[in-house]
Amino acid sequence: MGSEQAERRLCAILFTDIVGYTALMARSEAEALRARERHREVVRPLVERYHGQWIEETGDESLSIFPSAVDAANCALAVQSALRDEPTLQLRAGIHLGETLVEGKRVYGEGVNVASRIRPLAEPGQVCITAEVYRSIRNQAGIETVPLGEQSLKNVPEPVAAYSLSGTAAEPGAVAPLVPERPRTFGRRALLAAAAVVIAALAAWWLYPMAADAGPIRSIAVLPLENLSGDPEQEYFADGMTEALIGDLAQIASLSVTSRTSVMKYKGVRRPLSEIAAELGVDSVLEGTVMRDGGRVRITAQLIDARRDEHLWAERYDRELAGILALQADVAQAVAEQIRLKLAPHSQARLAAPPAVDPAAHEAYLRGRHFFWKNNHDDTLKAIEYFQEAIRIDPDFALGYAGLADAYS
Repeated sequence: MGSEQAERRLCAILFTDIVGYTALMARSEAEALRARERHREVVRPLVERYHGQWIEETGDESLSIFPSAVDAANCALAVQSALRDEPTLQLRAGIHLGETLVEGKRVYGEGVNVASRIRPLAEPGQVCITAEVYRSIRNQAGIETVPLGEQSLKNVPEPVAAYSLSGTAAEPGAVAPLVPERPRTFGRRALLAAAAVVIAALAAWWLYPMAADAGPIRSIAVLPLENLSGDPEQEYFADGMTEALIGDLAQIASLSVTSRTSVMKYKGVRRPLSEIAAELGVDSVLEGTVMRDGGRVRITAQLIDARRDEHLWAERYDRELAGILALQADVAQAVAEQIRLKLAPHSQARLAAPPAVDPAAHEAYLRGRHFFWKNNHDDTLKAIEYFQEAIRIDPDFALGYAGLADAYS
């Protein structure tokens, strides 16, 4: 019998386990078995209710996957709420958003490993999430997060930014609740409320197939990358990376890329991505974080189809500063592959083999861009000084000359 073909899928992965299960098993096997049964009894129906897939249960642990990080987070909060009055059964939960390999009832890959390793960071009765999940749920009403900093996890090559999650779970696919009918007192307000519900339902029925048939992605907005360095002085670096990604994505044929000027007004703004995409008139959004640590830089990015509110791709890149141009090119090429648009031949060649860059020259260039965008005479003079410094450091640094041309234009 042939094995099923593995499918690569972007999922939110939820791991749960029973706190103190080993000690409970040593004390009473019967109690431990009852705890496992109760664990399954609570978690599995909620996973299915929040559109997830229950994958497996091993000992006191459970593994589930979800198409949406929001659903996974709400499911975990619903589980903790359901057990709030059962102090003898406390669960920990860990959630990560990443690529997995799904083969029948098997799910594996780095994303699963990260979710498993992030779970022990949660306090008893609490939920721990990664930065990838945080970026997806941060604008959700009723949800609160507390940063736990970067954590070194076993068998995970790079540190992972973690957050503690708390709050109240939203109902899956929540709509306005129906008002119970009152016999013989169905007044004007009730009629209006009922009509609104019917109209909303008809609109959802009508628009859903349109969203499902929305067609290929033809436009994108790169939202300002979030600076995770903890140093406000590094904002210029995050903004420079945002501008560079906009420039590289503009090389994709048939893709309309929103300008830097239009997207920078959303820097630090906490609003649903679908609203921002609608205001910008784009099909998709690229968002992420950047962290510079000494001579290395790490960028995480995720691509979202705003029309369906669907995650298409997420990835983390970690490079030496000398390879920063290659990192940016890799992100642009990955986006092109996900939205199935072709790079123009000259752009494909440029992005396929970007030159190494002197970190000091690149640093001066980014500082120059920072002052250039302030758009006043004094700061433009400072920008010119930084661009000239970049050229002095590396006379072959093309971006330095480009910046200087912009400043003098």
